[in-house]
Amino acid sequence: MNADELKGFYLSLGGAIISVIGVIVNNVMLDHIGAMQIWAFSNVILLVYFYGEYKCWWSNGLSSAALCAMYVVFTVTNLYGLWIS
Repeated sequence: MNADELKGFYLSLGGAIISVIGVIVNNVMLDHIGAMQIWAFSNVILLVYFYGEYKCWWSNGLSSAALCAMYVVFTVTNLYGLWIS
C-alpha cells in the first residue's frame, strides 16, 4: 500500500469508526445533540475520503467494507433505539 492509499485507508476507517460512535450515542444513549457533535467530525473525514477517491488519489477497497460494517451497526442500533424509546 503506497502513502496515498494509506491516507485513504486511515480516513475511511477513522470516519467509519467516528460515525459508529455517533450512532451509538444517538440510538442507544438517545443523545441527538451529542451525536450531531460527533458526526460533525466524521462527516468532514468521510467527505475528504470520498473526494480523494473521486479524484483517484486512493482506492483501497476499505471504504466498502468499512461502510458495510458501519451500516450494520446503524441498522441494529436504530432498531434498538426504536425498541427502547
